[in-house]
Amino acid sequence: MSPQSAVRTRPISVAIVDDEPSVRISLRRLCSAFGLTVTTYASGQEFLDALERDGNRPDCLLLDAHMPGMTGLEIQSHLGARGVRFPTVLFTADDTPEVQARYLSSGVAEYLRKPVHGEELLAAIERAVDRQKRGG
Repeated sequence: MSPQSAVRTRPISVAIVDDEPSVRISLRRLCSAFGLTVTTYASGQEFLDALERDGNRPDCLLLDAHMPGMTGLEIQSHLGARGVRFPTVLFTADDTPEVQARYLSSGVAEYLRKPVHGEELLAAIERAVDRQKRGG
């Protein structure tokens, strides 16, 4: 599947939440190069505030696991408490089986290890969005 698939009338939109400016910039460039629509946020709180304020709902959430202020799990928890669910691709440098199991059991659709590579990221986004469309 391509993000510009004939069944889509618009590009996949992604929200990137990461506290590191260089990571946000590189992920934005990477996703944009694949034709995705991208919005970035420097913190979980910034993302949650924008979600409440603007009501914009991305097709997929790209989420850093470890950030100051609010972790990826805490963001997932806040979304769940609001009854909001996004296909979520989580990325982390802390790649242990325990961490992976904890995030996948929290509802994260895909789990990637940093550094994130382009084709791997695109495939994870597509799987997450497809799974959501199929109701899983």
